[in-house]
Amino acid sequence: MTWGDVKLAALQTMFSNEGEVLTPDDINQDYINAMPAKANEALQQVASVGRPILRSWQVEVAQVDKAYKVSLSHYLPRFRCIDRGQVLFDDGAVYDLAEDWRLEGDDVLVLPGMPVGIYTIWYQAYPQTVTRETPDSEEIDLAPEAVVLLPLYMAAELYKEDELAMATILRNEYEDGLEKLRQSYEDGGSGLTSGARRNTTGWW
Repeated sequence: MTWGDVKLAALQTMFSNEGEVLTPDDINQDYINAMPAKANEALQQVASVGRPILRSWQVEVAQVDKAYKVSLSHYLPRFRCIDRGQVLFDDGAVYDLAEDWRLEGDDVLVLPGMPVGIYTIWYQAYPQTVTRETPDSEEIDLAPEAVVLLPLYMAAELYKEDELAMATILRNEYEDGLEKLRQSYEDGGSGLTSGARRNTTGWW
């Protein structure tokens, strides 16, 4: 879904937009103006509680005499955390969970200088931030089953002053959807699940 799709769906949920095209008017303009803040609240909740935004990044390590430190937030501005302790290592012969790595503070990945090879880090990313200047054509960086919850949250929050009963119903639908999303992700067993797990130190 695009940002424009999300705004339109929220207005349609609130019965504040006629037709299938986003049409600002005197009735819904205040809602539209308030949407970015509410969308960002929903984005943070969905990405942290329901369905994380997963990304991978690789670091190639040549032989060095000391530990190799990488500030992940420096190279990955939206870095949130390493997903379920997943750091993998490819030495050219075997690709498996890495050994002897650790995380210092919130974002400094410490790798040994030996052996040499390529580390793959799977991490959770913070969601994008939307503003009043965000174009309607911009895609929302969430899984399809997650992004559909945004209009429900936005409509529930924007409706609280005008239609509290309806806002409560919408918020309950959102919370139910968020829980189902979380459970679906947990039940899906995302991550490395086959083979024996090696003695890996670091963040879990």
